[in-house]
Order: sequence, then structure tokens, then C-alpha cells
Amino acid sequence: MLVLGLFVLSFLPTVLSYIPIGGGVVAGVIDLFLLGYYALFLQSILHASMSGQDRIPAWPDAHHPVELFEEVLAIAAPFIVSFLPLILLHASAAGFSALQSSGFILRSSMPVFLAEGNSWRIGLESLLVLVGWLYLPMAILVQTFYGVGALFNPVSVAKSAWQTGPSYFLLSFLIWAMVTAAWAVSLIPGRFITAFGSSLLVFYSLLVAIRLLGTHYRTNRERLGWERGAPEPT
Repeated sequence: MLVLGLFVLSFLPTVLSYIPIGGGVVAGVIDLFLLGYYALFLQSILHASMSGQDRIPAWPDAHHPVELFEEVLAIAAPFIVSFLPLILLHASAAGFSALQSSGFILRSSMPVFLAEGNSWRIGLESLLVLVGWLYLPMAILVQTFYGVGALFNPVSVAKSAWQTGPSYFLLSFLIWAMVTAAWAVSLIPGRFITAFGSSLLVFYSLLVAIRLLGTHYRTNRERLGWERGAPEPT
């Protein structure tokens, strides 16, 4: 059922995007719904992993559209905050109208722009990519306990990451490597197969990443002390 669900989430929007009459609009609406549902699934996996459950939970029941939208924000907020400097840097070069494209925002976390610009810009962007991927995993965990406001306290996020030891750097590297490798499939010449294959691999890599993140918290829960009624980390 897990493989079938991932297949549907990847295959259906890809097919609809190639329908000439209204397909792109329909695909966009379905994309939003499926993204919300997938975000809900990722949240359930995260909570199950954090609580020590060994099995991946079943696909959740469909929720009200408003709840699905809230789940999308819960996943999107840590990503946007983690890569905000890089997103703004790219937008300053491409024009801020590019921020209307979700694809532009998502690609900002990938090394797609590193071949553009002079050496100092490439160095700066490489640094921001590194910082973003180091920040993102712990940002997701911090938001789970303390809400979106805690994402804007980089000192507390960094301090929490440091408390979990060197394993956090390995976790961040694995998440970056999996997601980047899955996205890189979209660069292979070909339209339908590469778009579908990349979407499928990205979905699956995010699932594995969330599972690893929940397990990382479970392993380091005593060091973090978030469940002992501790206030927001400062």
C-alpha cells in the first residue's frame, strides 16, 4: 500500500500536466490536495518515529481541506525559514516575481544555481545551501514542539542540534544526499519518465528522511529534554 500510494501521488499530477485542455490547472489543484495529504502522512510518520514505533503508520484518513492546508504550512515553514536567505538571493537576481513559482522556491535548496554568477556568488550560495540543510532537520523538530515562532530563533535551533552530537551532521548529510539525488533525476533528458521518476523518488526520499529524523529525536530525547516540561530552548 505504501508503494501504491507513492505511485499515485507521483503519477496522477504528472499525467494531468500533459493534458492540453485545462490539464495544467486541474493538475495544480490536485497537486495542492495531494501535497496536503502527503504532508499529513509525513507528520504521522514523524510522530510515530519520535514515539518509538517501528512500523510506518497507515495512510491517514482524508481531512478537511483547511486541515490539509495547515499540514502543508507545517512542512513548508521550516523549509522556507531554513533557505530564506538563499531564496531571497536568487529572487534578487531573477526578479521577485519568480517567488510566485513554488518550483523556483524548491529549486533554491538545490545546487541548480551554483553554475551561475561569479566566484564569490557561487561561494556564498554554496555556504547558504550548506547552512540551510544543516538548519532544516532540527527546525522541523523544534517546530513540532514549540511552533512556528521558534523557527526564527537560530541560536536555539543550532544549540539543540549541537546537543545531539555528531550524529546530527550525519543525519543532515544523508537527508541532503537523498533528496538531491532524487531531484537530480529530473535533469536527465526526457519529459514524462524523468518528471514521474523524479517525483516518485523525491516523495520516497522525504519519507525516509522524516523516518530518520524521528528516530534521531527518539535516540536523543533525553539530551534535548523537551518532554520534561522544559521551556523553549534559548
